[in-house]
Amino acid sequence: MTTTVPGPARPLRVSGVPRRPGRPPQGPTRPPRSPGPRLRHVRLGSARPSTEDDDLTVTRPVSGAPEDPSPLPDPTSMCALVVRAAVEVLHGDRPAAQLARWVAPAVLDQLGTRARLLRDAGEAGVGSTRPVRVRRVRLEHHGDAVEAAVIVDDRDRVRAAAARLEVHRGQWRVSILEIG
Repeated sequence: MTTTVPGPARPLRVSGVPRRPGRPPQGPTRPPRSPGPRLRHVRLGSARPSTEDDDLTVTRPVSGAPEDPSPLPDPTSMCALVVRAAVEVLHGDRPAAQLARWVAPAVLDQLGTRARLLRDAGEAGVGSTRPVRVRRVRLEHHGDAVEAAVIVDDRDRVRAAAARLEVHRGQWRVSILEIG
C-alpha cells in the first residue's frame, strides 16, 4: 500500500502490522515487487511463460495420479465392521444393500443370494438373541491389498472369516469375503 505525504513527493511504504512479542509477523515482510513484463499467454502446468510465438497449449496432470495422495486409514476396524455386518446379513438382521459402499459388487450379489437361500430354508433369524461380536482381526499387508483373518462370536458358535481388502478410489473395499 502506497500513500503520499504532504511536502516532498516521497512515497511512504507500509510493509505490515507491527509485531507483538511472541507472535509471528503478519502480512508481507518485504516490499512488494514491481510487476514484471506483461504476459499474453501462460502455459498451464509449466513454470515457463510462453512467448507470442508459442501456441496456447494446456497441459493437465495425468488423471488418476494425484500429486499428494492422502494416506489410507487403518483397515482393521473397517474389516471388523464389514465382517460383522455380513454375518448379520446372513442371519436376516440387516439388508445386504447396507454393505454396498464397502464391498465389491460381486461380493454384494453373492452375499444377498446366500442370505435369500438361508431365509428360504428357514435358517435365517433362528438362534439366540445374543449380538454378533468380533473377537480378533489379524491383517497381512500385500502392497495395495490387505488380507485379514477374523474370528467372530456368532450367537451360539464361533466362526472364522477371511477377507481381502483392496484400494478402490482412495478407500478400502472388500473384494473377497469367505465366512466359515
